[in-house]
Amino acid sequence: MHQIDNPKLFGDRLLAWYATHKRSLPFRDVYNPYYTLVSELMLQQTQMETAVPYFIRFVERYPTVCDLARASIEDVLKLWEGLGYYRRAHHLHEAAKTVCDVYHGTFPKDLALIESLKGVGRYTARAIHSIAFEQPSVAVDGNVLRVMTRVLRYDADVMKEQTRRTIETVLEPVIQHQKPSDFTQAMMELGATICQKKPQCERCPLQAMCEAYAQGDPSAYPVKSVKKDKIRNAVQVFVYAEDDHYLLVQRPDNGLLANLYTFWQDENDFETAVKNFEQTYGVNVVHHQILTTFNHVFSHVVWEMTVHLISTQHPVRAKLYDLTTFPYAIAKAHLKIREILLK
Repeated sequence: MHQIDNPKLFGDRLLAWYATHKRSLPFRDVYNPYYTLVSELMLQQTQMETAVPYFIRFVERYPTVCDLARASIEDVLKLWEGLGYYRRAHHLHEAAKTVCDVYHGTFPKDLALIESLKGVGRYTARAIHSIAFEQPSVAVDGNVLRVMTRVLRYDADVMKEQTRRTIETVLEPVIQHQKPSDFTQAMMELGATICQKKPQCERCPLQAMCEAYAQGDPSAYPVKSVKKDKIRNAVQVFVYAEDDHYLLVQRPDNGLLANLYTFWQDENDFETAVKNFEQTYGVNVVHHQILTTFNHVFSHVVWEMTVHLISTQHPVRAKLYDLTTFPYAIAKAHLKIREILLK
């Protein structure tokens, strides 16, 4: 069984380092479960430098969980625009409504109740429990996995849930009960700033306790199973405009990019896409010009996007929008197109 030989020394060195080197972040040292929830969901699949400005704008607009709960999902998605993985925004909105409506605006302190909120899994629930409520719950994210697999020289597949559970078990006797919030954030901070993919071992407070460093192979950890190749889908995007107003369509309220707006698109070959556009709007496409091509990567699929400027024999009978004042959220995959058009 893997374990830390000197849990107190491990914790003391980690917290001493954290006290001196921690970054100043707007959701740090505030002990607000709502702030922790927002920041943790934003930081899923998103780098810190990208997420922080979004977080600041978000809590300025919705300073309390009930402010968020009372907002429309359209407004929430617009504020989230460009951050990507919009399902997080849907989940955050649903979780806020539960806290406001079921728990009367007071965030539940019970770990199981926190985990029951929409979009809050085991890690996020434990992060909130520890960071916001000062409870000794071990939260294991990707940063913590990287640190601990190197410290322990543990070669189990980190893509498997059992590996995370093992690391949790190792850290349970190590987490500092006097200040569990600092311990949890220090572990994350160490992985984010020092024990990165390319580790900076000379700066690490745990260097003397790291088995991978002692063996000279920290970069060999963590061990990950090979991911399956992503599905690649060809996507035709049609940009139709009249007098600088553009055709934008809303996605269905379920599935990929739910409720978001895009330029008209079709996941078929160009000829089929033309036929589908013509049937949808009762017009004939008479000219097209390729504006740009690019790939947009999701967690499970790659859209190989070809963007066409099109003109039609007769005007399209649909609402057209001014891109500079458009009030709803445009899917991140299509923001690049908007930027090109506005230039």
